Amino acid sequence: MKPTLLEFHRHLSLYALILIGTVAGLPLVAQPLSGSSNVEQLLAAADSARVSYNWSVALDNYDKVYEITEEEYLLPLMAEMNYNLRDIASGIRLYTRAFRRTEASDTTYNLHRFYFGRMLKMDEQYDEAVTYLQNFLQHNQDSVLGILARREIEGAQLYRDAPENLGEVEVQYLDRSINSVWSEYSPVLSPDGNTLYFATVKASSPVELVDANDEDRFLQVYSVTRDEEGEWERPEVLGKEVNRPGVHSANPNVSADGRRLYYNRILMNSNRVDQAKIYYSDVDDNGWRSGNPVSGINSDDYRALQPATGELFGSEVLFFASDMDGGFGGYDLYYATYQGDGSYSSPVNLGERINTVGDDMTPFYFDGTLYFSTDGLPTMGGTDLFYSVWNGSVWSEPQNMGVGFNSPTDDLSLSVYNEGRTGFMTSNRPGDGRSVKSRTCCDDIYAFEIPTIFANLVVGLFNTEREPLNNGTIVLQPIRNGRDVGTGEQNTRDNGNRFDFGLNLEQEYRVVASHPGYFPDTVELSTLGLEESKSFEQVFFLRVDPSTIPVYDTIAIEESIALENILYDLDKSNIRPDAEGDLRALTEIMNEYPDMVIELSSHTDFRGNDDYNEGLSRRRADAARRWLISQGGIEAARIKFQGYGETQPQVISERLAQRTGAFDQGDTLTEAYINALPSNELKELAHQLNRRTEFKVLEGPTEIIIRRDIIERAIEGPQRNAEPQGDEGPQGAIYPLDSISDMSTLYGKPAEEVRELPILVFDRRQVDLGSVTKGDKPTFTYEFTNRGEVPAQIMLIQACECTTVEHDNSKVYGPGERGSIQVTFDSTEKEAPETLGIDIFLEQSDKDGRPVIELVEYSFEIGE
Repeated sequence: MKPTLLEFHRHLSLYALILIGTVAGLPLVAQPLSGSSNVEQLLAAADSARVSYNWSVALDNYDKVYEITEEEYLLPLMAEMNYNLRDIASGIRLYTRAFRRTEASDTTYNLHRFYFGRMLKMDEQYDEAVTYLQNFLQHNQDSVLGILARREIEGAQLYRDAPENLGEVEVQYLDRSINSVWSEYSPVLSPDGNTLYFATVKASSPVELVDANDEDRFLQVYSVTRDEEGEWERPEVLGKEVNRPGVHSANPNVSADGRRLYYNRILMNSNRVDQAKIYYSDVDDNGWRSGNPVSGINSDDYRALQPATGELFGSEVLFFASDMDGGFGGYDLYYATYQGDGSYSSPVNLGERINTVGDDMTPFYFDGTLYFSTDGLPTMGGTDLFYSVWNGSVWSEPQNMGVGFNSPTDDLSLSVYNEGRTGFMTSNRPGDGRSVKSRTCCDDIYAFEIPTIFANLVVGLFNTEREPLNNGTIVLQPIRNGRDVGTGEQNTRDNGNRFDFGLNLEQEYRVVASHPGYFPDTVELSTLGLEESKSFEQVFFLRVDPSTIPVYDTIAIEESIALENILYDLDKSNIRPDAEGDLRALTEIMNEYPDMVIELSSHTDFRGNDDYNEGLSRRRADAARRWLISQGGIEAARIKFQGYGETQPQVISERLAQRTGAFDQGDTLTEAYINALPSNELKELAHQLNRRTEFKVLEGPTEIIIRRDIIERAIEGPQRNAEPQGDEGPQGAIYPLDSISDMSTLYGKPAEEVRELPILVFDRRQVDLGSVTKGDKPTFTYEFTNRGEVPAQIMLIQACECTTVEHDNSKVYGPGERGSIQVTFDSTEKEAPETLGIDIFLEQSDKDGRPVIELVEYSFEIGE
């Protein structure tokens, strides 16, 4: 079986499923079923549909089985069906769930790593794509897939930072009267430039189940002409001379003299292309005559697709794609020489320079250049457009058509006219088109034009030692008379020092180069008065900013490190907004050292009695801990916490002395010391420094190396005078936002984002079990209500080994519905009091793709 998939199969399968869904004789069950026999029937139907390319039927049945069984082995199969149907977003979501607990050494789903890598690449997640493709190669035994995976990696590395448009080509979505919710194929223009031919299906009812032999539901060749103003009129289907009833007609191409129309007639076996032959129709005064098969090319032993007329060695030839024996991979490109009267010589493979181990398709010949599409060379995303020049004896090395023509998705069927400056193509890129299943499922026709004059800018970023600077930023700002006009364009690269921009004509620009740790630099340029195309080149050599050179500290285990910005308002334990920077910094450190276990300790000032201050400090440490779990995503088991009340006053370090400018190194902020300070302002600052949180490493690395500026933030500034937030949550919030706990990852998010997600409000999030006799197994319950406007479903509940959780994760909670989670605590291995967290992951994700997480806790003491 071929390792890659023909583009025609992909789209025709989608069309066949939704339009003629039951034709294949496979069960489509309307309601969820239970029972092993029904599951077996659904699985058999899904597997049968999958091998016959009925991918959407297979997906529907796999999905029904998963609703019943929740078997995780179905997730990659469902993701693969979405890959074939080019529903990129759905496929990535399913693959992410399938691989979330799969070790890199697990080979069970290795082929799916290849598909996942391709989908991530088509979603412009290039680094993640490379990771999965490299992991696939570690376990791969298939030589062809190995070649394809390495070329996918090369493409990801080449195009991960490709500019969106350099101004060298303008690509526009064609009129909606031409593009439909289905796919359009192979747009070609008549020699007089007035008629466009293409293939599609003009189905009026995308969900109606109809007979497979209904001729109105087959792919047919259409034509559309321009009116006197040059606008496209409504497409008209060609007659039965071309569109023969009972077969699919597609892939039109017109000869150079306009007197012959070439096209495919295709027979399907289920949703697979069983037979594909090339036909042609001559023209007379009444239009296209009845079609005849070309002689010398067609065969029942292979498929011949996508005919395109051209010229080689002074003779008229026909290029086409075929899977005949003797090729280099999936579909190869061939040519055959025209001998007159519809007859051609034996097909000739275009050779290894053009053809690859992948699928090489959609040829089009223009003025000595062959344009084609392939997934067997390094591409920007899925299938890319390439060209190769004929010098009279050999083809040149294929070149990628570049940005604009190509996108992260699939780009095919390029046709070229008007000295190569205009033409058409098809693409499933997200855009203005309407699609029957997803934003990327179906191909639309695009027109392109290469401007007579264009301008672009190439920027190189270096330091003064002529070394390249990665992680830099270039801002291109339009200006007029030295002042900013319009919206600037910013480009940041984390892997590379070259930046490309398209420039508008008759425009002045300011170009600003910056890089962390360096002084920025600026130049101005202008495209005013350009009379020919020009590429501007600008190289920046940035100077180091000495003040940004980081200082590193080595922190030993059990050494307390003050997080100088985690401070608290008087008598409050909630996390202040200006404390979150330090907590994010601590999150970075814990992510860098994944085996590290820390203790968070909090301290109070001297106001209040000892018992109250000890409890307050414990609540403060717990608040910081809960922030790290709910907002930072750190596992609860990695964070211990302790409150020390007023028993450990702050000792001023050298750095803290420098930053405050108010205290000397070694000063201990005891009650007597503070009372002796000369002003209330200094006294309040000292009290505030005592109200602090520190961390120390308990387990994991014996020492860690961290940048000093990561844990050191300036403590002076306007935030010192910020009004206390209190314990009531974000200011100005309205119901249900005011129901969101700071133990939820939704806490603090804007209203417009939260209202698109479920909001679980728990009757209680913290349970105090009190004294538990060692060995006891108390059981308790958390109850909650979905206060959001959308349904909620729990995907995963994660807790330590001593915690057993019971919940039906298949249940969906509508708005206003209540649910409960039962927990059993096994105290057998516990020796000391502890607070344990339970992470509840929802199926729903925020706008960044991270699942909503709710945290609940319980605490205990160990009694006799």
